[in-house]
Amino acid sequence: MTAEDQNARSGAGAASHFRLTTEPRAEVLREAVTMILYVSVVLIGELAAIPEKHFSDGRVTGAVGEQLLGIVWGTAVGLAVAHWFAFRLAAPAFRGERPTRLDTYIGLAQVGGAIFVAAVSSFPVVLFSDAHAQEVTGDVPALLVGVVGYLIARSTNRSRVAAVFYGVTALTLGVLVALIKTRLGAAH
Repeated sequence: MTAEDQNARSGAGAASHFRLTTEPRAEVLREAVTMILYVSVVLIGELAAIPEKHFSDGRVTGAVGEQLLGIVWGTAVGLAVAHWFAFRLAAPAFRGERPTRLDTYIGLAQVGGAIFVAAVSSFPVVLFSDAHAQEVTGDVPALLVGVVGYLIARSTNRSRVAAVFYGVTALTLGVLVALIKTRLGAAH
C-alpha cells in the first residue's frame, strides 16, 4: 500500500488532491485486465451450463436473444460489482478502514472490464440467428482470454511466437477452468 493509500485510509491528508500516479495507474489497469480474465472464464462456464437443443428445422431451446443477453450482462456486471463490494468496500470496512479514491477507481475499472466482456460477447447474439448465437457466444470470452494472454506476453517483451504460445495456454487453461466449474456444478 502506498503512502497515499495509507493517508487516505486513515483520513490524514484527506484535503490533499488525489493524483493517479504511475503506480496506481498500473494497479487500476491490472485490476481491469484481471476482471476481463475473471469474467471471461466465469462466462465460459456459465454459457456452457445452459441447457439447449438444436433441431433440424432450425428451432432451438434454451436461452436466446434477450434472455441470452441478460445472462451475459447479468453475469459480467454482477460479478464485477460483487467483487468490488466484497474486496474494495466491505473488506476494508471490516478492518476499520475507509475506501479510498483508488478503491473507487479500481472498482470502476473492474466494472468497465466486465462491461467490455459483456459488450463483445453480445455481438453474436445481435448479429446471428438464435442457433448460431448459442454456438458462438461462449467462444467470445474464450477468445478474449487468449487475446489478453497474448497482449500480456507482448507487453513484457516476449517474442510473437512466445506470446502466441502464452495466449493459447491462457485460452486452454481458461476453458479448462470453466469446464471443471461446469462439471462440478452439474454434479450437484
